[in-house]
Amino acid sequence: MTNLDSKALEVICAVMPQIMETMTFGMMVADSQGKLLYHNPVADRFLGIRAAEQLRDIPNLQLQKELVRAAISAGHDDAVSRPAESCISWDRVVTVNNETRILALRTRMIRQRDQKYRVFFIEDVTTLRQAERSLSGEARAGIHTRDPQMLRAIELIEQVAKSDASVLIQGESGTGKGMLARLLHDSSPRSHKPLVEVNCAAIPENLWEAEFFGAVKGAYTGAFGDRIGRFAAADGGTLFLDEISELSKLHQAKLLKVLEEQAFEPIGSMKTRKVDVRVVAATNQGLKEAVERGDFRADLFYRLNVIPVTVPPLRERRSDIVHLADYFLAKFGGRAARKLGSPVKHLLLDYAWPGNVRELRNIMEYASICASENEIELTDLPQDFVERVQNRGESPPRNGAESGEQERDLLVNLLQKHGNNRSAVARELGIDRVTLWRRMTRLGLSNVSEV
Repeated sequence: MTNLDSKALEVICAVMPQIMETMTFGMMVADSQGKLLYHNPVADRFLGIRAAEQLRDIPNLQLQKELVRAAISAGHDDAVSRPAESCISWDRVVTVNNETRILALRTRMIRQRDQKYRVFFIEDVTTLRQAERSLSGEARAGIHTRDPQMLRAIELIEQVAKSDASVLIQGESGTGKGMLARLLHDSSPRSHKPLVEVNCAAIPENLWEAEFFGAVKGAYTGAFGDRIGRFAAADGGTLFLDEISELSKLHQAKLLKVLEEQAFEPIGSMKTRKVDVRVVAATNQGLKEAVERGDFRADLFYRLNVIPVTVPPLRERRSDIVHLADYFLAKFGGRAARKLGSPVKHLLLDYAWPGNVRELRNIMEYASICASENEIELTDLPQDFVERVQNRGESPPRNGAESGEQERDLLVNLLQKHGNNRSAVARELGIDRVTLWRRMTRLGLSNVSEV
């Protein structure tokens, strides 16, 4: 480093205070004991420092722990016992004045005579990180997307993950609601605790209370030992209630009571158990409309709908169709991953995808197994799928009525094709039998008898 003469040092000392006060990034200086010696206004705005005297006093941050964690990630195995002096950097999501931002923190130790000082630089990289994710199609918790609507849903999930607010995820079957719930859990302070997933539609009415609240030995016939319920299993973590709209009114009331009190009694027990559980619910139906029809309790809806997240169907995520198809081909093909031919791409884009991402996954798995050449051709796809798209000339539905009519025609054709075998129809659509039955009921096909 070039030595500075006294004149240069005098100039630097004169202008430096003004430079540091007007910088666009934050700056902090602390001594080796963590005492905060200086911070500029930008650092205060980013971190809400205000009257903090020590690094540990900065609200919503644990700088010392984060520094050690970042140092270990950078390869400093002895960072716990011996603080790293080289440059260390990491990203941190913070909320100040009800605004969530992504900050890049960089720090290094500076020696001055016999003293050590730690200098921090803080930069707002929210826009940069969002752009990087959008351009790269980065997968978050296994979610591969380039669609702006889906990216906004992911960003909202990451923003609210640090809180304990209830989240309601709404979207059609097969759109990735469960993956968003896992992303929420993994991004939250509860990530070291369990994520317990429950399909409310799959639990028999007479076993609901035992499933959710547990039971003690002898509480009912067949209870040969204590049984832990889903709420107890999720204590400290997250409880994901999928298909929440399928709960009966009676069980809706019981669920609301537990959510309000965070306490319950296992079946056969007089002892109240307290739990700390964050609830994330999901549905493929409009709960607000269900409330208006009287099918769903309004008080439970408002308790669950603190943070609403909407997942768009695949037909509205046009930029994701080929992107996801390529991803599934690479996943199933491994080193022998194949490419999509141009006619196949056009066919995929012309389809309305009533089974959403699940259906696309099934089609690509079939093609990956059955294709003999490196490039996927129309003959490598399920022929009934190709004929259905080509004969119908399907395009993305323009409104709800058109979507419902297309979906009904599709189900009628599939039921005829499989001789009313609902299991076969559900497999082809990439959905379960319960979801298929609900869809048939909604479209007036529930009177079709099964063989």
